[in-house]
Amino acid sequence: MTAIAFIESSKLQVCHNLRILRHQVFKDTVKREKGMMGWFYGFKLHFIINHHGGILSVKVTTANVDG
Repeated sequence: MTAIAFIESSKLQVCHNLRILRHQVFKDTVKREKGMMGWFYGFKLHFIINHHGGILSVKVTTANVDG
């Protein structure tokens, strides 16, 4: 185990913002979130990585959840 870890989050966009009202697959699961590149509708993929590049933890959350 190392003492240095890096946390990264990536968006997993489900559909384009203009199609949100017509999208039915994840209708009751996904949320809308504003990121650095604007609004998106989907999930976030969170990684915790050590300084060697090894993955320590992975988590998928709705878009409106931080880390």
